[in-house]
Amino acid sequence: MRRQLNLVTFLISSLLIGILQPAARAETTIPASFEFLGSGYGHGVGMSQIGARGQALEGKSAAEILGYYYPGSSVTPFPDNHLIRVNIANQTNNASINSEKNIGGFTLYRGDIPATENPEPFGRYDGTVTATFTNFEGRVIPFLTSPTAKFAPIPAHESWTIRWETSTVIAFKSGDKSGRYKYGQITFKSIKTQVTSYLAVTTTLRLHDEYLYGIGEVPSSWPPAALEAQVIAARTYALNKIGKIRTECDCNIYSTTIDQNFVGFAKEDEKVNRIDYGILWKNAVNRTFIDGDNSLVITIDGKPINAFYFSSSGGNTQNIKEVWGSEFAYLLGVPDPWSLDPKINPRYYAWNRTVSQALMAQSFALPNVVSYTVDAITKTNSVLAISAYSADGRKSTLTGEVFRARTKLPSTWIKNNLQPVVVIAIVRECQENRFYKRVLCAM
Repeated sequence: MRRQLNLVTFLISSLLIGILQPAARAETTIPASFEFLGSGYGHGVGMSQIGARGQALEGKSAAEILGYYYPGSSVTPFPDNHLIRVNIANQTNNASINSEKNIGGFTLYRGDIPATENPEPFGRYDGTVTATFTNFEGRVIPFLTSPTAKFAPIPAHESWTIRWETSTVIAFKSGDKSGRYKYGQITFKSIKTQVTSYLAVTTTLRLHDEYLYGIGEVPSSWPPAALEAQVIAARTYALNKIGKIRTECDCNIYSTTIDQNFVGFAKEDEKVNRIDYGILWKNAVNRTFIDGDNSLVITIDGKPINAFYFSSSGGNTQNIKEVWGSEFAYLLGVPDPWSLDPKINPRYYAWNRTVSQALMAQSFALPNVVSYTVDAITKTNSVLAISAYSADGRKSTLTGEVFRARTKLPSTWIKNNLQPVVVIAIVRECQENRFYKRVLCAM
Protein backbone atom coordinates (compact mmCIF):
# COMPACT_ATOMS: atom_id res chain seq x y z
CA MET A 1 0.00 0.00 0.00
CA ARG A 2 2.84 2.44 0.88
CA ARG A 3 4.59 1.52 -2.39
CA GLN A 4 1.40 2.38 -4.35
CA LEU A 5 1.05 5.66 -2.45
CA ASN A 6 4.64 6.61 -3.31
CA LEU A 7 3.98 5.82 -6.96
CA VAL A 8 0.88 8.04 -7.01
CA THR A 9 2.80 10.84 -5.28
CA PHE A 10 5.56 10.60 -7.91
CA LEU A 11 3.10 10.74 -10.79
CA ILE A 12 1.28 13.74 -9.33
CA SER A 13 4.59 15.55 -8.74
CA SER A 14 5.68 14.92 -12.32
CA LEU A 15 2.38 16.21 -13.63
CA LEU A 16 2.62 19.37 -11.50
CA ILE A 17 6.14 20.07 -12.75
CA GLY A 18 4.82 19.89 -16.32
CA ILE A 19 1.97 22.24 -15.45
CA LEU A 20 4.19 24.71 -13.63
CA GLN A 21 6.72 24.93 -16.50
CA PRO A 22 4.71 25.49 -19.66
CA ALA A 23 7.50 27.54 -21.29
CA ALA A 24 9.73 24.48 -21.36
CA ARG A 25 7.03 22.48 -23.16
CA ALA A 26 5.49 25.18 -25.36
CA GLU A 27 6.61 25.20 -28.96
CA THR A 28 6.75 28.75 -30.29
CA THR A 29 7.01 28.88 -34.05
CA ILE A 30 9.40 31.51 -35.39
CA PRO A 31 8.36 32.32 -38.98
CA ALA A 32 11.08 32.27 -41.61
CA SER A 33 9.58 35.38 -43.21
CA PHE A 34 6.57 37.70 -43.29
CA GLU A 35 4.44 38.57 -46.31
CA PHE A 36 3.03 42.06 -46.91
CA LEU A 37 0.59 43.37 -49.49
CA GLY A 38 0.27 47.06 -50.20
CA SER A 39 0.04 50.00 -52.59
CA GLY A 40 2.15 53.03 -53.39
CA TYR A 41 5.82 53.90 -53.13
CA GLY A 42 7.42 56.49 -50.85
CA HIS A 43 6.55 58.51 -47.75
CA GLY A 44 3.30 59.89 -49.15
CA VAL A 45 3.77 63.58 -48.24
CA GLY A 46 3.19 66.31 -50.82
CA MET A 47 3.00 65.79 -54.57
CA SER A 48 2.41 62.31 -55.94
CA GLN A 49 4.58 61.99 -59.06
CA ILE A 50 2.26 59.34 -60.51
CA GLY A 51 -0.67 61.60 -59.66
CA ALA A 52 1.03 64.47 -61.49
CA ARG A 53 1.42 62.23 -64.52
CA GLY A 54 -2.22 61.18 -64.36
CA GLN A 55 -3.45 64.75 -64.12
CA ALA A 56 -1.17 65.84 -66.98
CA LEU A 57 -2.68 63.08 -69.14
CA GLU A 58 -6.09 64.55 -68.29
CA GLY A 59 -4.96 67.96 -69.60
CA LYS A 60 -4.09 69.72 -66.32
CA SER A 61 -1.29 72.31 -66.36
CA ALA A 62 1.75 72.25 -64.08
CA ALA A 63 0.29 75.10 -62.00
CA GLU A 64 -3.00 73.22 -61.59
CA ILE A 65 -1.20 70.02 -60.56
CA LEU A 66 0.93 71.81 -57.97
CA GLY A 67 -2.04 73.78 -56.64
CA TYR A 68 -3.91 70.52 -56.13
CA TYR A 69 -1.16 68.77 -54.13
CA TYR A 70 -0.10 71.89 -52.18
CA PRO A 71 -3.47 73.58 -51.39
CA GLY A 72 -3.29 77.31 -50.77
CA SER A 73 0.03 77.75 -52.60
CA SER A 74 0.80 79.66 -55.80
CA VAL A 75 3.34 79.22 -58.58
CA THR A 76 5.18 82.54 -58.82
CA PRO A 77 8.51 83.98 -60.05
CA PHE A 78 11.27 83.80 -57.46
CA PRO A 79 15.06 84.43 -57.49
CA ASP A 80 17.01 81.19 -57.95
CA ASN A 81 20.41 82.38 -59.16
CA HIS A 82 22.22 80.56 -56.34
CA LEU A 83 25.08 78.11 -56.17
CA ILE A 84 24.17 74.76 -54.61
CA ARG A 85 26.65 72.25 -53.18
CA VAL A 86 25.59 68.65 -53.90
CA ASN A 87 27.10 65.58 -52.25
CA ILE A 88 27.80 62.94 -54.92
CA ALA A 89 29.74 60.47 -52.70
CA ASN A 90 29.99 60.36 -48.92
CA GLN A 91 31.83 58.41 -46.22
CA THR A 92 34.11 56.84 -48.80
CA ASN A 93 37.88 56.32 -48.89
CA ASN A 94 38.73 57.20 -52.46
CA ALA A 95 37.30 58.56 -55.70
CA SER A 96 38.61 59.09 -59.21
CA ILE A 97 37.87 61.35 -62.18
CA ASN A 98 38.90 61.52 -65.81
CA SER A 99 37.84 63.37 -68.95
CA GLU A 100 35.24 61.37 -70.86
CA LYS A 101 36.59 60.17 -74.22
CA ASN A 102 39.85 61.99 -73.37
CA ILE A 103 38.27 65.24 -74.55
CA GLY A 104 39.51 68.51 -73.03
CA GLY A 105 41.09 68.33 -69.59
CA PHE A 106 40.87 69.57 -66.02
CA THR A 107 42.58 71.95 -63.61
CA LEU A 108 43.57 71.00 -60.07
CA TYR A 109 43.47 73.45 -57.14
CA ARG A 110 44.77 72.94 -53.62
CA GLY A 111 41.99 73.56 -51.07
CA ASP A 112 38.22 74.03 -51.03
CA ILE A 113 37.97 76.85 -53.55
CA PRO A 114 34.77 78.97 -53.66
CA ALA A 115 33.23 78.80 -57.12
CA THR A 116 33.40 82.59 -57.38
CA GLU A 117 37.19 82.73 -56.89
CA ASN A 118 40.00 82.04 -59.37
CA PRO A 119 43.28 81.41 -57.52
CA GLU A 120 46.50 80.12 -59.07
CA PRO A 121 46.00 76.40 -59.87
CA PHE A 122 48.20 73.57 -58.69
CA GLY A 123 48.30 72.18 -62.22
CA ARG A 124 46.52 71.73 -65.56
CA TYR A 125 46.14 68.29 -67.16
CA ASP A 126 44.95 67.03 -70.53
CA GLY A 127 42.20 64.53 -71.28
CA THR A 128 44.46 61.47 -70.94
CA VAL A 129 45.00 62.01 -67.18
CA THR A 130 43.11 60.19 -64.43
CA ALA A 131 43.15 61.66 -60.92
CA THR A 132 42.47 59.48 -57.86
CA PHE A 133 41.85 61.12 -54.48
CA THR A 134 42.40 59.05 -51.31
CA ASN A 135 41.54 59.97 -47.74
CA PHE A 136 44.33 59.29 -45.23
CA GLU A 137 44.26 60.41 -41.59
CA GLY A 138 42.25 63.55 -42.21
CA ARG A 139 43.98 64.59 -45.42
CA VAL A 140 43.43 63.90 -49.12
CA ILE A 141 46.19 62.58 -51.37
CA PRO A 142 45.82 63.07 -55.17
CA PHE A 143 47.46 60.50 -57.47
CA LEU A 144 47.77 61.21 -61.20
CA THR A 145 48.19 58.62 -63.95
CA SER A 146 48.34 58.81 -67.74
CA PRO A 147 49.39 56.46 -70.55
CA THR A 148 51.55 59.25 -71.99
CA ALA A 149 53.16 60.82 -68.90
CA LYS A 150 54.48 60.22 -65.39
CA PHE A 151 53.86 62.49 -62.41
CA ALA A 152 55.71 63.21 -59.18
CA PRO A 153 53.94 62.43 -55.89
CA ILE A 154 51.62 65.20 -54.69
CA PRO A 155 51.61 66.16 -50.99
CA ALA A 156 48.41 65.57 -49.01
CA HIS A 157 46.04 68.41 -48.17
CA GLU A 158 42.70 68.74 -46.34
CA SER A 159 40.85 69.25 -49.63
CA TRP A 160 41.25 69.60 -53.39
CA THR A 161 39.09 71.14 -56.11
CA ILE A 162 38.92 70.42 -59.82
CA ARG A 163 37.46 72.46 -62.68
CA TRP A 164 37.30 71.53 -66.34
CA GLU A 165 36.96 72.91 -69.84
CA THR A 166 33.51 73.57 -71.31
CA SER A 167 34.06 70.80 -73.89
CA THR A 168 34.79 68.25 -71.14
CA VAL A 169 32.43 65.84 -69.44
CA ILE A 170 33.96 64.49 -66.21
CA ALA A 171 33.53 60.78 -65.55
CA PHE A 172 33.44 60.13 -61.80
CA LYS A 173 33.68 56.90 -59.81
CA SER A 174 33.78 56.04 -56.10
CA GLY A 175 33.11 52.44 -55.11
CA ASP A 176 29.79 51.45 -56.66
CA LYS A 177 28.88 55.09 -57.36
CA SER A 178 29.55 56.65 -60.73
CA GLY A 179 28.44 59.75 -62.57
CA ARG A 180 28.98 62.17 -65.44
CA TYR A 181 29.28 65.89 -64.79
CA LYS A 182 29.36 68.71 -67.33
CA TYR A 183 28.84 71.79 -65.15
CA GLY A 184 30.35 73.35 -62.05
CA GLN A 185 33.32 72.07 -60.07
CA ILE A 186 34.06 69.07 -57.82
CA THR A 187 35.63 69.21 -54.35
CA PHE A 188 37.26 66.30 -52.48
CA LYS A 189 37.42 66.94 -48.73
CA SER A 190 38.42 64.90 -45.69
CA ILE A 191 35.74 65.05 -42.99
CA LYS A 192 37.08 64.44 -39.49
CA THR A 193 35.09 62.86 -36.66
CA GLN A 194 36.11 62.09 -33.07
CA VAL A 195 37.28 58.60 -34.05
CA THR A 196 38.06 58.61 -37.76
CA SER A 197 37.91 60.54 -41.04
CA TYR A 198 36.37 59.94 -44.45
CA LEU A 199 36.16 61.45 -47.92
CA ALA A 200 33.18 63.61 -48.92
CA VAL A 201 32.85 64.52 -52.61
CA THR A 202 30.66 67.43 -53.71
CA THR A 203 29.86 69.27 -56.90
CA THR A 204 29.00 72.97 -56.79
CA LEU A 205 26.89 74.38 -59.62
CA ARG A 206 24.10 76.83 -60.41
CA LEU A 207 20.66 75.89 -59.07
CA HIS A 208 18.78 77.91 -61.72
CA ASP A 209 19.69 75.56 -64.57
CA GLU A 210 22.81 73.40 -64.14
CA TYR A 211 21.54 71.55 -61.07
CA LEU A 212 17.99 71.08 -62.37
CA TYR A 213 19.22 69.73 -65.72
CA GLY A 214 20.57 66.78 -63.70
CA ILE A 215 17.48 65.91 -61.61
CA GLY A 216 16.60 62.28 -62.38
CA GLU A 217 13.29 61.89 -60.56
CA VAL A 218 10.85 61.01 -63.38
CA PRO A 219 11.10 59.64 -66.94
CA SER A 220 11.68 62.33 -69.55
CA SER A 221 8.99 60.71 -71.73
CA TRP A 222 6.22 61.87 -69.35
CA PRO A 223 3.73 64.57 -70.45
CA PRO A 224 5.18 68.11 -70.53
CA ALA A 225 2.98 69.39 -67.68
CA ALA A 226 4.13 66.55 -65.40
CA LEU A 227 7.78 67.34 -66.20
CA GLU A 228 7.25 71.03 -65.51
CA ALA A 229 5.52 70.28 -62.20
CA GLN A 230 8.51 68.10 -61.21
CA VAL A 231 10.98 70.84 -62.18
CA ILE A 232 9.16 73.47 -60.12
CA ALA A 233 8.80 71.14 -57.11
CA ALA A 234 12.51 70.17 -57.28
CA ARG A 235 13.60 73.81 -57.54
CA THR A 236 11.38 74.78 -54.60
CA TYR A 237 12.71 71.90 -52.50
CA ALA A 238 16.33 72.87 -53.28
CA LEU A 239 15.80 76.53 -52.42
CA ASN A 240 14.99 75.49 -48.86
CA LYS A 241 18.41 73.80 -48.61
CA ILE A 242 20.46 76.82 -49.67
CA GLY A 243 22.42 78.72 -47.02
CA LYS A 244 23.47 75.90 -44.72
CA ILE A 245 26.32 73.41 -45.16
CA ARG A 246 25.70 70.04 -43.48
CA THR A 247 28.96 69.05 -41.82
CA GLU A 248 28.52 65.29 -42.27
CA CYS A 249 28.31 65.55 -46.07
CA ASP A 250 30.00 68.93 -46.70
CA CYS A 251 26.87 69.78 -48.70
CA ASN A 252 23.63 71.72 -48.98
CA ILE A 253 21.87 68.71 -50.40
CA TYR A 254 22.43 65.01 -51.13
CA SER A 255 22.29 63.63 -54.68
CA THR A 256 20.19 60.67 -53.49
CA THR A 257 16.58 60.25 -52.39
CA ILE A 258 17.68 61.35 -48.92
CA ASP A 259 16.89 64.65 -50.64
CA GLN A 260 16.26 64.32 -54.36
CA ASN A 261 17.84 62.26 -57.10
CA PHE A 262 20.58 64.16 -58.96
CA VAL A 263 22.31 62.19 -61.74
CA GLY A 264 24.26 64.96 -63.45
CA PHE A 265 24.80 65.03 -67.22
CA ALA A 266 23.29 61.53 -67.61
CA LYS A 267 19.79 63.06 -67.40
CA GLU A 268 20.40 65.75 -69.99
CA ASP A 269 22.11 63.18 -72.26
CA GLU A 270 19.40 60.52 -71.74
CA LYS A 271 18.73 58.37 -74.83
CA VAL A 272 16.40 55.40 -75.29
CA ASN A 273 16.70 53.39 -78.52
CA ARG A 274 18.74 56.28 -79.94
CA ILE A 275 15.89 58.69 -79.26
CA ASP A 276 17.01 61.81 -77.40
CA TYR A 277 14.73 61.99 -74.35
CA GLY A 278 17.13 64.17 -72.36
CA ILE A 279 16.25 67.22 -74.44
CA LEU A 280 12.61 66.85 -73.33
CA TRP A 281 13.64 67.23 -69.70
CA LYS A 282 16.04 70.09 -70.45
CA ASN A 283 13.30 71.91 -72.38
CA ALA A 284 10.90 71.44 -69.45
CA VAL A 285 13.46 73.09 -67.15
CA ASN A 286 13.91 75.94 -69.61
CA ARG A 287 10.16 76.56 -69.85
CA THR A 288 10.05 77.34 -66.12
CA PHE A 289 12.56 80.23 -66.42
CA ILE A 290 11.34 83.81 -66.09
CA ASP A 291 14.76 85.26 -66.93
CA GLY A 292 18.41 84.48 -66.18
CA ASP A 293 18.01 84.94 -62.43
CA ASN A 294 14.37 84.06 -61.70
CA SER A 295 12.17 81.02 -62.22
CA LEU A 296 8.80 79.56 -61.24
CA VAL A 297 8.63 78.41 -57.60
CA ILE A 298 5.82 77.17 -55.31
CA THR A 299 5.21 79.87 -52.71
CA ILE A 300 2.90 80.95 -49.90
CA ASP A 301 3.06 84.59 -48.77
CA GLY A 302 5.99 85.12 -51.13
CA LYS A 303 8.19 82.37 -49.62
CA PRO A 304 9.09 78.93 -51.02
CA ILE A 305 7.15 76.10 -49.37
CA ASN A 306 8.56 72.76 -48.20
CA ALA A 307 7.84 71.01 -51.47
CA PHE A 308 8.03 67.36 -50.44
CA TYR A 309 7.06 64.83 -53.10
CA PHE A 310 7.08 61.06 -53.60
CA SER A 311 6.30 58.41 -56.19
CA SER A 312 2.76 57.12 -55.53
CA SER A 313 0.23 56.62 -52.73
CA GLY A 314 -2.36 54.18 -51.51
CA GLY A 315 -5.15 56.39 -52.86
CA ASN A 316 -4.66 59.51 -50.70
CA THR A 317 -1.58 61.58 -49.87
CA GLN A 318 -0.54 61.84 -46.23
CA ASN A 319 -1.04 64.48 -43.58
CA ILE A 320 2.56 65.40 -42.74
CA LYS A 321 1.80 65.46 -39.01
CA GLU A 322 1.01 61.73 -39.06
CA VAL A 323 4.29 60.92 -40.83
CA TRP A 324 6.91 63.28 -39.37
CA GLY A 325 5.06 65.17 -36.63
CA SER A 326 5.39 68.66 -38.13
CA GLU A 327 2.43 70.72 -39.33
CA PHE A 328 1.93 72.64 -42.57
CA ALA A 329 -1.49 73.72 -43.80
CA TYR A 330 -0.59 72.84 -47.40
CA LEU A 331 0.46 69.25 -46.51
CA LEU A 332 -2.73 67.83 -45.00
CA GLY A 333 -3.35 65.22 -47.68
CA VAL A 334 -5.63 65.01 -50.73
CA PRO A 335 -7.25 62.19 -52.76
CA ASP A 336 -4.82 60.57 -55.20
CA PRO A 337 -6.79 58.02 -57.27
CA TRP A 338 -4.25 57.99 -60.10
CA SER A 339 -1.83 56.01 -57.91
CA LEU A 340 -4.30 53.11 -57.87
CA ASP A 341 -4.70 53.03 -61.65
CA PRO A 342 -2.77 50.01 -63.00
CA LYS A 343 -2.42 51.67 -66.41
CA ILE A 344 -0.68 54.74 -64.94
CA ASN A 345 1.08 53.01 -62.02
CA PRO A 346 1.64 49.39 -63.12
CA ARG A 347 4.48 48.69 -60.67
CA TYR A 348 3.04 50.03 -57.44
CA TYR A 349 -0.75 50.22 -57.68
CA ALA A 350 -0.44 46.91 -55.82
CA TRP A 351 2.65 45.16 -54.50
CA ASN A 352 3.62 42.02 -52.60
CA ARG A 353 6.85 41.85 -50.59
CA THR A 354 8.56 39.26 -48.37
CA VAL A 355 10.51 40.45 -45.33
CA SER A 356 12.92 37.89 -43.92
CA GLN A 357 12.98 36.90 -40.25
CA ALA A 358 16.48 38.35 -39.94
CA LEU A 359 15.49 41.75 -41.34
CA MET A 360 12.27 41.85 -39.31
CA ALA A 361 14.17 41.12 -36.08
CA GLN A 362 16.88 43.65 -36.94
CA SER A 363 14.27 46.31 -37.74
CA PHE A 364 12.61 45.94 -34.33
CA ALA A 365 15.89 45.32 -32.44
CA LEU A 366 14.58 41.98 -31.17
CA PRO A 367 16.27 38.55 -31.08
CA ASN A 368 13.46 37.25 -33.29
CA VAL A 369 9.89 38.09 -34.28
CA VAL A 370 7.06 35.57 -33.89
CA SER A 371 4.20 37.99 -34.57
CA TYR A 372 3.28 41.63 -35.05
CA THR A 373 0.28 43.90 -34.68
CA VAL A 374 -0.67 47.13 -36.42
CA ASP A 375 -1.46 49.34 -33.44
CA ALA A 376 -2.66 52.49 -35.21
CA ILE A 377 -3.41 53.69 -38.73
CA THR A 378 -3.48 57.13 -40.33
CA LYS A 379 -6.54 58.81 -41.82
CA THR A 380 -5.41 57.42 -45.18
CA ASN A 381 -5.31 53.84 -43.77
CA SER A 382 -1.53 53.57 -43.78
CA VAL A 383 0.41 52.17 -40.84
CA LEU A 384 0.98 54.75 -38.11
CA ALA A 385 2.38 52.41 -35.43
CA ILE A 386 3.34 48.75 -35.51
CA SER A 387 4.56 46.39 -32.75
CA ALA A 388 6.48 43.13 -32.94
CA TYR A 389 6.77 40.36 -30.34
CA SER A 390 9.67 37.98 -29.78
CA ALA A 391 9.61 34.38 -28.60
CA ASP A 392 10.80 35.38 -25.13
CA GLY A 393 7.94 37.86 -24.75
CA ARG A 394 9.63 41.14 -25.58
CA LYS A 395 7.77 43.86 -27.47
CA SER A 396 9.10 46.62 -29.72
CA THR A 397 7.09 49.40 -31.38
CA LEU A 398 7.97 51.53 -34.42
CA THR A 399 6.27 54.31 -36.32
CA GLY A 400 5.02 53.28 -39.72
CA GLU A 401 7.60 55.40 -41.54
CA VAL A 402 10.52 53.98 -39.55
CA PHE A 403 9.18 50.46 -40.15
CA ARG A 404 8.97 51.15 -43.91
CA ALA A 405 12.51 52.51 -44.03
CA ARG A 406 14.04 49.65 -42.05
CA THR A 407 12.24 46.82 -43.83
CA LYS A 408 12.59 48.50 -47.24
CA LEU A 409 8.89 48.11 -47.98
CA PRO A 410 7.66 50.40 -50.77
CA SER A 411 5.20 52.27 -48.55
CA THR A 412 3.24 52.21 -45.28
CA TRP A 413 -0.02 51.50 -47.13
CA ILE A 414 -0.08 47.86 -46.09
CA LYS A 415 -3.45 46.44 -47.08
CA ASN A 416 -3.13 43.03 -45.50
CA ASN A 417 -0.65 40.50 -44.22
CA LEU A 418 -0.86 36.92 -45.43
CA GLN A 419 -0.01 35.39 -42.06
CA PRO A 420 -2.29 35.53 -39.02
CA VAL A 421 -1.24 37.88 -36.25
CA VAL A 422 -0.97 36.13 -32.89
CA VAL A 423 -0.35 38.20 -29.77
CA ILE A 424 1.52 36.10 -27.24
CA ALA A 425 0.31 36.50 -23.68
CA ILE A 426 2.88 37.13 -20.96
CA VAL A 427 2.19 35.93 -17.41
CA ARG A 428 4.12 37.00 -14.35
CA GLU A 429 4.54 33.47 -13.08
CA CYS A 430 3.81 29.93 -14.20
CA GLN A 431 0.25 28.97 -13.34
CA GLU A 432 -1.41 25.61 -12.80
CA ASN A 433 -3.65 25.82 -15.86
CA ARG A 434 -3.33 23.47 -18.79
CA PHE A 435 -5.71 25.59 -20.84
CA TYR A 436 -3.00 28.23 -21.43
CA LYS A 437 -1.60 27.81 -24.92
CA ARG A 438 1.46 29.67 -26.22
CA VAL A 439 1.85 31.34 -22.84
CA LEU A 440 5.33 32.45 -21.81
CA CYS A 441 6.43 32.26 -18.18
CA ALA A 442 8.00 35.54 -17.13
CA MET A 443 11.41 35.01 -15.57
